[in-house]
Amino acid sequence: MNTNCPSQTNQQTLSKAISLFASFVLAGALTACGGGGSSVNPNPTPTPTAKTVVQVNIGDAPADWMLAFSMNMSSMSLTGANGSVSVVSSSLPMEMMHLMGTMQPLAMISAPQGSYSGASVTIASATVMYMAPVTKAPTQKTITGPMTATIQFSSPITVGTTPMAIGFDLDLAKSVTMDAGGNLAMNPVFHVSSGMQGSGNALDPMNGGVRHLMGTVSSMSGSSFSMTSMQAAQTFTFATNSSTTFENITMMSMMTNGMLVVVDATLQADGSLLATNVRSMMNSGGSMSGGMVTAVTGQPATQCTVVMQNGTGTGMMSSMWASGATVTMNGSTTYQIDQDGMDMSSLPFTPSFDATHLYAGQSVMPVSTSGMSMGGGMMGGGSMGGSMSSSGMTLEPQGLSGTVSAAITSGSRTSFTMTLPSDSAFSALTGSTTVTVYQQPGTMMSGSSIASGATAHAFGLLFKDSGQWKMVASRMAAN
Repeated sequence: MNTNCPSQTNQQTLSKAISLFASFVLAGALTACGGGGSSVNPNPTPTPTAKTVVQVNIGDAPADWMLAFSMNMSSMSLTGANGSVSVVSSSLPMEMMHLMGTMQPLAMISAPQGSYSGASVTIASATVMYMAPVTKAPTQKTITGPMTATIQFSSPITVGTTPMAIGFDLDLAKSVTMDAGGNLAMNPVFHVSSGMQGSGNALDPMNGGVRHLMGTVSSMSGSSFSMTSMQAAQTFTFATNSSTTFENITMMSMMTNGMLVVVDATLQADGSLLATNVRSMMNSGGSMSGGMVTAVTGQPATQCTVVMQNGTGTGMMSSMWASGATVTMNGSTTYQIDQDGMDMSSLPFTPSFDATHLYAGQSVMPVSTSGMSMGGGMMGGGSMGGSMSSSGMTLEPQGLSGTVSAAITSGSRTSFTMTLPSDSAFSALTGSTTVTVYQQPGTMMSGSSIASGATAHAFGLLFKDSGQWKMVASRMAAN
């Protein structure tokens, strides 16, 4: 026997091994060449869609017959090519009449870049305070929900690489109806606008500007601070720099947790908010509110009733909005005019606001060193939400709408006579059907110029001078 030759069994085993090895080599070659396989991962990791900061704002188109409109928004989302983006996901109480003619931020969201075609909003319930047509008494009613609005944008809004703002104006005049029996119903109607950071007036909400946002300081870090607002879906962080102005304090280092503040800010290219003005109103433990005066006691005034539209601080609850509050003043109460963002130059009258120039129909912000106390009882046909002892009272901007006429231009200032609607709550409170509106050089104009005979709304400070109502407008727009 030849022992140098492999056996038949060994030959078969070796043949199988060579065949198996060749199969592996061939399979690898085919895979590398794209034959019999693929070089593409069958389950690739998706490339994340780039995102951009979007400031979502909300405001109010005029509804002159209301004194206050408080609603509980339960959800809000944007609908885009990349799916739905949540803006509000839990119960958020808001009062809308203090936003007449302006806007405030709801949230700063990180939205996938792309095209957005609409939005959806659900309102769980609403409370309305208005002047009863017959009795002329403040009356409160509740609208039960839910009420849902499916909003289709008139043209798609594109979110690109630049931070932007999207504004939702709730048209209360078209949204809320009253039948012959005095029953209220709501079908929410929103008007939508958008603007880019850096594309216009930095303080214009259309471009991401923030005006008169009321809240409580929650934290501080370096040159930034965070603030919570009772009417926003999140806590906002504001950066400060050498250009930031401070009122009632001289620098950010004087701020403390719990301090009550009013902030103006601008949207920056990196999506952050830069505070341009910070007004300290009260230290921790105090409270502040805001709303329209419906009654004044005493001359000089010792007490007034305010229909609540805003507030923050100790004892403040959103359930107080669209209710009345009793505010008590004394000889130590200080009075001031909120001139932030106002052009008060060269007016043909002397603006006055103090205990002898406080009137029903004006918007005010009382502050207290102590908290808001719960109150009871009724104010005409409306409930009383609380009471506070005011250490300070500030005249605040407010909105009015009507038909303008008798335009008079003097230098760079134009004055209009604004005739108010027949159902105006302001007229029912004051007995006045007209207001003289001053368009100053610094008045911010939205849209086209306003001609005599046009319907328009104005947002500004309201004074009573020699028996005549006069408004200095910070913003105006044709309806």
